[in-house]
Amino acid sequence: MTAGVRPAASGSGGPAIRVDLPPRYCPWPAVRHPDETSLALGTQAWIDGFAIPLTAQQRTRMRGNDCPGFYGRIMPAAPTDRLQLAVDWCTLMSLFDDAQCDEGPASTDPHQFSNLAAGILRTLETPHGDPCTLRGLFDAPVHDLARRTRKWATPVQGRRSVEGHRAWFFGVLWEFAHRKAGRTPTLNDYAHMRRHTAAGAATLAFTEIIDGEEIPPEEMESPAVRALAEIATITTAAFDDDLFSYGKEMWQAARTGPSLCRLHLPDILRVEHDLAPEEALERATELCNRLTLRFLQLRDQVLPGASRPLRRYIEHLTHLIPGDLEWGLKAGRYTNPDGCHPGAVATRAAFLAGRRGRAWPLAGNCPQPRSAGLMALAMTW
Repeated sequence: MTAGVRPAASGSGGPAIRVDLPPRYCPWPAVRHPDETSLALGTQAWIDGFAIPLTAQQRTRMRGNDCPGFYGRIMPAAPTDRLQLAVDWCTLMSLFDDAQCDEGPASTDPHQFSNLAAGILRTLETPHGDPCTLRGLFDAPVHDLARRTRKWATPVQGRRSVEGHRAWFFGVLWEFAHRKAGRTPTLNDYAHMRRHTAAGAATLAFTEIIDGEEIPPEEMESPAVRALAEIATITTAAFDDDLFSYGKEMWQAARTGPSLCRLHLPDILRVEHDLAPEEALERATELCNRLTLRFLQLRDQVLPGASRPLRRYIEHLTHLIPGDLEWGLKAGRYTNPDGCHPGAVATRAAFLAGRRGRAWPLAGNCPQPRSAGLMALAMTW
């Protein structure tokens, strides 16, 4: 398969944009949760119970996000009733992300967004406080999520979840600043912030809560475990999603015009290294392949001495990598960019279970961050 982005022929009836990605290294198969259908029905009923006035387009996009399929691939063996909490959170936060982070009035008004984010954080910290803290469409469901989370989470787990949300909202404000300035960040800065803009820590916090066992702080805060979490969230929930959404970005740019601010891994590589689009896709995929291999190597070093809660956590990180790859290629979030054009974008990728002689950690032509915190540490562990 040759990497590239290709507009479909006029009148072809196929996708408006087709993206062919280079082969993606992934040594694990994706595993699905057996109750994804009931999880989807449950989260739909939960959202409907709050009478949030969603348009048909918003409902289509909500279903296209496929949060049951996303979390079901991370925790395929989780009890359905407990996993429902994470699926409900993912569904609501995806709605919030679409309506307030990427689009909507708050997406261009940092003051309005920061007020909304502050209300959510306060509610998560004090779920039994003032129910009118948010004063908006999301107040009731956020309060419900906060109460349900507090019921199951230990104080340490609750704090990890709040701090994960705080990091996410900080990342969104960082993106706002770059958009307002019309400035593309460096690869080094982007790699450092991407796990925050993708809500990586907030997403992973729910895996520990659903499992019901607290990971000892001395394990959770160790450099090796933090590096594993950072690699997994950057490789999957972030960098791989940049590959899957590349066609969506092109589709939207064709309608609204290109932006001087590029917040997308292939475009950042293209700008920073003066690459052609096809070469930028190849370099971006190569970086993801190297990170996946490094995750595998570091995981195998950590697992023998890990406690049971930590072993389960690392198992979820491992499921996240192939799960997100499978989910991202199919999610309507990327194939139906605005909820009104199903199948407008098609992305294809081949997956390699083995390296086939490739030496990704030593590949000299693949740009990488120089000092992006623990990810850089992991690359040279």
